[in-house]
Amino acid sequence: MLPEPPSNRSAIRRSRAWIVALTAGLAAAGWVGVAVASPTTITRSQAAAVAAAVSLRHSDLPALKQESNPITPQDKRNSEQLNACLGEVPLSEAFALAQSPLFVGAGTTYAQVSSSVSILPSAALVAKDSRAVAGPRALPCLQSSLTSALRRSLGSSASVTIHGVRMSWTDPGANVAFAFHFTIAVRVKQGTVEVSVPMTLDDIGFTYGQLGIDLSDLEVRGTPSSALEHQLVGVLVARAQAADR
Repeated sequence: MLPEPPSNRSAIRRSRAWIVALTAGLAAAGWVGVAVASPTTITRSQAAAVAAAVSLRHSDLPALKQESNPITPQDKRNSEQLNACLGEVPLSEAFALAQSPLFVGAGTTYAQVSSSVSILPSAALVAKDSRAVAGPRALPCLQSSLTSALRRSLGSSASVTIHGVRMSWTDPGANVAFAFHFTIAVRVKQGTVEVSVPMTLDDIGFTYGQLGIDLSDLEVRGTPSSALEHQLVGVLVARAQAADR
């Protein structure tokens, strides 16, 4: 397999801030569908520990490299703007919002996987957000947010086209409530050379009581693995159930 051209690697690295913003924004959305009743109530003081316990860890993706993934002030601004567009509960009301590390693989294709967990004060607020994401504004809001964030990350020379669709997800045991599939075409001019970077992104989420949980799977010049996504969603579901007992 041929290594990635340096210019492509540079463009991909600069896109990372956008993917992080997407993960934070969609996790804060609370997701759509029927929330599973939570057996206990999570308090504000417990929320950070619960969110961290549910998140993906390196042992879940040992073949990928782990990289730092802090929630930045820009991530929060992106999330707040997306929440406002969707008509959701303000991010400031969340008890906790945690992002896993980024799990990154490189080769002829480039993979980037992460999870986010948001915890709201009540399951009723999660259900409110779920209804918002189920509505007709969801795709336009998401596509606009993603396009703006990616252009901001890559610079004014970038040309960005994003198309999103809702995915069907058949996995009743996992209580998956929401899935989006995005195809992204990015062209970045670097000096006299124009670099083309095709991306595919899947975002899958579910709710469990007060928790909104999101899995983000980005592939550059490749297609996300459905088998891996089902496996990781199963891991996140099991941890949500175990952490909330």
